[in-house]
Amino acid sequence: MTGFTRRDFNRAAAAAGATTLAAPALVRAQSKKLKVGVLLPRSGALAFIGQSCQRGADISPALLKEMYGVDVELMNADIESNVDVARSRAEKLIDEGAQVLMGAFDSGPTAAIAQVAEQRKVPLVVNIAAAPQITEQGYKYTFRNFTTAGELITNGLALTRDLFQATGRAPRSAVFMHVNDTFGTSMAKGIAAILPRLDYLPFKIVDTIAYDREARDLSVEVAKAKATNADFILLVSRLNDAILLVRELVKQRWSPQAILSPGSPGMYEAQFYKALGNRYS
Repeated sequence: MTGFTRRDFNRAAAAAGATTLAAPALVRAQSKKLKVGVLLPRSGALAFIGQSCQRGADISPALLKEMYGVDVELMNADIESNVDVARSRAEKLIDEGAQVLMGAFDSGPTAAIAQVAEQRKVPLVVNIAAAPQITEQGYKYTFRNFTTAGELITNGLALTRDLFQATGRAPRSAVFMHVNDTFGTSMAKGIAAILPRLDYLPFKIVDTIAYDREARDLSVEVAKAKATNADFILLVSRLNDAILLVRELVKQRWSPQAILSPGSPGMYEAQFYKALGNRYS
């Protein structure tokens, strides 16, 4: 990195991408073109969502130029939904002149990129990644622009309470299913710590079932969940496995009262509904 310090970054924080807009007066202090390395999973297990994030990043240079008069050059890198690739691509972007890094949607790769950013003294703006450890290690060059797993869980479960009140239902049991990646594990730890303290929720978790986010078959996991006879599924998922899980529920003819997914991306993506259609979603 040449001639761009952490102090310079603080002046130009708004130019790190569309999700990190800040005060115009501060941004205008940065006269040179800011090179932003954008690290996203445009291929692999998280490709669909990574590509959506990339489209958001792509519109930011024109917006920042129009709104703040800041010239931004994006240096895009596909992390392939892989921790090791994310680390190497971050190194490569810095070697090629990136002054700021932004990414990377997925907590595992983002944690790896944060290590690189700290070692190389290049600011990283976390666009989306909920694992709390990313910003709990005392890093000086990592800036979070997204909530943590604990906050996602607390807010999500509060909405669950509201849903129960609105529908007049009070389920007593849930089976908790989650992906076993960094994000899913962080969410699982958060739920284990937070749920027992929420005495306003009527249910208890009767079993916890983790699975690989790249699994092609969830028949065993769904059968195990079905055997618990739980009232509903509490789910932390990605897009592809959420689709796979719902299809498996249909195959096994299991209709729990609900599938509730506090704070995870699997079931809010448009592709989830396109893939399943109105019949299943």
